[in-house]
Amino acid sequence: MSIERTDIEQALQILGRGTRLDVLGENAELLRYAESEITAQHSERRLRVRVKVNRDGRTAGGTLETLDRDAVQALADRLGAAFADLPAPANGESETAPSDPVPEFEQFVVEPARSIVDGDPDVRHQWFTTVRDGLDESARLGGAIRYDVLDRVVADSAGLFRSETLTKASIQAIAKQDGQSASVKLVHRDADLIPVAEIPGRLREALRPLPVREPFRGTCRVLLKPSAVNTLIATFGHWALGAEHYASGRSALAGRIGQQVVSEQLTLVDDATNEAGLLSGFDAEGNVRRRTTLIDRGVLTGVVSDRRRAELTGGVPTGHAVPDGSRFGGDPVPSHLLLDAGDTTDDELLTGCGSGLVVNRLDYLRVQHPKQTLVTGTTRDATYWAEDGKIVAWHPQLRFTFRMDEVLNSVLAVGAAREIGDQTFMDSVVVPALLIDAGPFVLT
Repeated sequence: MSIERTDIEQALQILGRGTRLDVLGENAELLRYAESEITAQHSERRLRVRVKVNRDGRTAGGTLETLDRDAVQALADRLGAAFADLPAPANGESETAPSDPVPEFEQFVVEPARSIVDGDPDVRHQWFTTVRDGLDESARLGGAIRYDVLDRVVADSAGLFRSETLTKASIQAIAKQDGQSASVKLVHRDADLIPVAEIPGRLREALRPLPVREPFRGTCRVLLKPSAVNTLIATFGHWALGAEHYASGRSALAGRIGQQVVSEQLTLVDDATNEAGLLSGFDAEGNVRRRTTLIDRGVLTGVVSDRRRAELTGGVPTGHAVPDGSRFGGDPVPSHLLLDAGDTTDDELLTGCGSGLVVNRLDYLRVQHPKQTLVTGTTRDATYWAEDGKIVAWHPQLRFTFRMDEVLNSVLAVGAAREIGDQTFMDSVVVPALLIDAGPFVLT
């Protein structure tokens, strides 16, 4: 869904001074399947226009699903009426506040992956059959394949104009067999670089025939595989590493820059220009996304910011403003997290686990107390029990309650291999497996 610059300029002219537009054109091709059968194959097209107007010390906003002149004019009329009803600023000023300067922008181009822009439905069907036919006959496959093309524009009446086209391919495969389940999710900007042929083997290995043991009670070491670490790190980053949470004291890390806050084995950065993740150039305010080191060998070194909280990042926003009206809140949050890999192989991680739990996926992770980083969640898909460094049984799915900071302070080893994933509130997360010492997880 191409966004024409002339339409943007026309909308800005109609809406007038102090206007900022955040425009997203979404083009999605989806294939869904369940019980090893395709259940749906369809396309989705959507244009979302977020409008924010700051004028004479007052702010109003709205949304549109089109850039049609009449629709934009109707919104401009409604906003004009809203401004007439809004009280004057408390300081009595009536002059228009000066516009924010256009942020410095280092040209950054993401080349759209042609494999997605020109994607053939037959290719997605072939992905499905490759995975289905590679499984045992008794296994049942569910999940989805999705190709997205995202056209983004952020522009304002002061002369700011940013645009980029991003592509994304993803496949989620959930296999069930003999009462157990295993899952794999792979994402990339380029569909051609997703190793679909590896998925059946990974699922077959995960669904290995093993006995089911009784639930373990007590404390034990826990090996978190990359998919589980993805959810953990993304949730921790969202609540602890944004400038607004930090400045307001809602973050568990508030006031602790320069102090050790997690294991010294952990280094975490936010970098939308790193090709290990899903590249992106700017945020919802049009600020360039800047590489930001958040944690360096366990020491808190920074947070991510938008224009409102740029004083915490040297007066320059790091490029982490979120869209107006985001259902995950309006505070700046990380968007492209990368956790440094270690030097421990998968076999060595399992050996180090000894007798303990192996968790492939954390699900429904919900924050109960942000200041304490207290969360609750469940395991899902391929939870095992290990004895003497070998997987010996399936372990029933568990509900956990734990403090994320305690888990991240109890890291014994960091895996050498990283995997890329995403979250509904974060563009990409690249993480290795983590071996956690006994203590933070109490199985009851």
